[in-house]
Amino acid sequence: QPAIPEEVTMRQARLALLAAGKLSRVDAAIASMPEPHKTAASIEWEYGNALQRSNPFVTQIGAALGLDDAGIDALFVAAAKL
Repeated sequence: QPAIPEEVTMRQARLALLAAGKLSRVDAAIASMPEPHKTAASIEWEYGNALQRSNPFVTQIGAALGLDDAGIDALFVAAAKL
């Protein structure tokens, strides 16, 4: 099993989500969050340079996209190769 990267760039994250067919669902997932989490997640998504696997935002968005921890880990592994 490959090591799970602790961090990927937002470019890598977006490309991995696109390849997985989930990129178009991220904005709706963020919009469905209650405040203040919605605004915080939006800032992370729009203005962050990197995405940390340990960030609670990653787990929240992953769950909204139907991903469990293993699914999120797999996306991070795929993203790190892009």
